Parts: sequence; structure tokens; C-alpha cells
Amino acid sequence: MMKTMIKFLACLLVGSSLLVAGGLSSCTGCHGSHFEKVALGKSKVVKDMSQEEIVATLKGYRDGTYGGSMKGVMKNAVSSLSDAQIEQMAQEIKAIN
Repeated sequence: MMKTMIKFLACLLVGSSLLVAGGLSSCTGCHGSHFEKVALGKSKVVKDMSQEEIVATLKGYRDGTYGGSMKGVMKNAVSSLSDAQIEQMAQEIKAIN
């Protein structure tokens, strides 16, 4: 339980730094360096998603229209990203895989 809470808080802090860094490196703490992980045991594996699905998911998190238990963490991570930044992130994620 404590380990899960520490991971959750780390992802929350890392998500906040995404807004400052503007890069994907802060995402890899939870999602893996190749976006191959189920973040905190709850998310989809991002590398298996299409670019369009990634964009739709990130926009949904940002707008509050998507997400289950991780909704709050991801909303915090993407809330100030523009559509163009989300599109760029999706492109970069797909380029890694």
C-alpha cells in the first residue's frame, strides 16, 4: 500500500513537471521508457494505442471527459497543454515505438 502511494505521489509530481519541461521524459516514470508499462497498474499500455487514440485520451483527460481512477493525476499532467502540444506528444510517443 505504501509503495503504491509513493508511486502515485511521484507520478503526480512528475506530471506537474511535464508542464514545465514540455517533454515526455516525465511521463516515462509511470509509463516506461517505451510507454510499455501499465502505469500504477491501472492505465492502458500507451505504445499499443494509435496516435489518434493517444490524442483523444490526452484531450479527454485535459477536458475531464475521460478517465477512471487516474483521472485526477492525468488531468493535472495535461491541463495546460494546447491541442498542438498534445499532437506533438502523440507523434513523439509513436516515434519511440
